[in-house]
Amino acid sequence: MMRFPRLPAFLALTGLAVFVIGCSEIGIPVVTESPPSGIRGVVTLSPTCPVEASPGANDPEPCVTFYAATLVVLDGESAVVTRVTSGSDGQFSVNVPPGEYVLAPETGQDSYPIAQPQSVVVVPGQYAEVEINYDTGIR
Repeated sequence: MMRFPRLPAFLALTGLAVFVIGCSEIGIPVVTESPPSGIRGVVTLSPTCPVEASPGANDPEPCVTFYAATLVVLDGESAVVTRVTSGSDGQFSVNVPPGEYVLAPETGQDSYPIAQPQSVVVVPGQYAEVEINYDTGIR
């Protein structure tokens, strides 16, 4: 009598393949991991000095500094998806699924610094790059 020691493993793998193909044929979604997507960028605060430098100065943006701020990510229906806080270097990154969002900078109790909301479109497998500028009100 001849034995087939690999036959059970072969049958198990064949059964799994038939199950996955069958599920996709009848509309049961097969979960696959998609690459991450989201929003990332930098938050700045400007101007931070009362008089802008003259053109041609060594530092191209002497009156701009990085800013730690909280940003609210809203979906297309203005529902809060998540919040993200930039670091002291102004950098932030948040994973969100592909879609259309509004990035709404939070403001304090004072009227300054203030930043405007920005629309952001996130595509599958990519990060949308944004720059948020908080205006100090210094002129």
